[in-house]
Amino acid sequence: MDSKHGIKDLLTIGTSQFISQIILGLFWLYLASIVSKSEYGELGFLMSIVNVAAVVSVLGLASTVVVYEAKKENVFPVSLIIVLIVSSITFIVTFFLYQNFAISILAMGQAFFTLMIAGINSQKRYGNLSWHRILRSLATIIFAIILYQYFGITGIILGYFIATLFIVKEIFTLLKGRKIDFPTLRTKIVFTAYSFINTLSNVFFYWGDKAIIGIIFGFSMLASYQLAGQYMLLMEGIPISLMVYLVPQESEGRKNKKIKIFSLIISILIAIVSILAIPFAVIEILPDYEDAILPIQILSLSVIPLTISAIQQSEFLGKENSRAVLIGGIIKSGLYLLFIPLLGTPFGLEGIAIGLLVSAIVRVIYNMGARKVLNL
Repeated sequence: MDSKHGIKDLLTIGTSQFISQIILGLFWLYLASIVSKSEYGELGFLMSIVNVAAVVSVLGLASTVVVYEAKKENVFPVSLIIVLIVSSITFIVTFFLYQNFAISILAMGQAFFTLMIAGINSQKRYGNLSWHRILRSLATIIFAIILYQYFGITGIILGYFIATLFIVKEIFTLLKGRKIDFPTLRTKIVFTAYSFINTLSNVFFYWGDKAIIGIIFGFSMLASYQLAGQYMLLMEGIPISLMVYLVPQESEGRKNKKIKIFSLIISILIAIVSILAIPFAVIEILPDYEDAILPIQILSLSVIPLTISAIQQSEFLGKENSRAVLIGGIIKSGLYLLFIPLLGTPFGLEGIAIGLLVSAIVRVIYNMGARKVLNL
């Protein structure tokens, strides 16, 4: 595959990721304008529970599917069975703990959607992958807005769940003519375990913080940080797209140097534009969230180390070295979660945002050291 074709595929993935993030980002901005700060913070708290539960349900099998299906190994069918069983258990546990049907069923739906997307990605069907991402985003808004009128923020969560179901039709394509082969997956247990712990550390980095902030500082403060976090997730389209595209490519020995440089340049430009434009946008659209301006600017810078880290991680995973990814993920998430009370108490939202930026930079430094040791 030449670099021109590679950039085209990356743009297909990146554009769909960016469009879907834009759609959901604008939706969260809309929500911030119609619900109280406390409700907005509560919604972020509930979604943090959903995302953690969904990652637990997938058990790291998404990365296993992307890496080994690209190598023509039959791991998807058995992975799907396992995820369906574990997500059913997670549904019961989550409902027992929180007595909230909406977040329990969404966690199950999200786990299913994640594995299906991994299966499509492993086959390099980037057009289908992009379509499902955008479709899910659009469907989320439509159903969430409709159900919000009747069930409040619970309706929003149910809207998210319904949107995960449109990918069900892909089951026939991904399972056609294939057997459930448990022994094939058994030899991938170590890789899967490392991937699971790494993914779990990532979800704590991006969503677990909302639970901690909500508990320590309250839903009102969480609302402002949720807004900042949503904007960072919007910019996360670049590193996420890189991971989606590069892991199966690295698994086949392709380096894609030009694509990596191109993505890094774009991330730098986006960070600069964000820092300059955010103050005007927030004051004009959401004046009640003026306290989120500086945190958003700080988090905007984080897209640069996060993009570099995504490139490094794709190289590790492509070489089936999930241990380096695991350690890096634990370092990043552990530092950030530690910074929340340490920096958040004396410096508020700005301190928490600085903690996230610093932890992302530390991971890049760790990855650089690991690459030298592994001679990548």
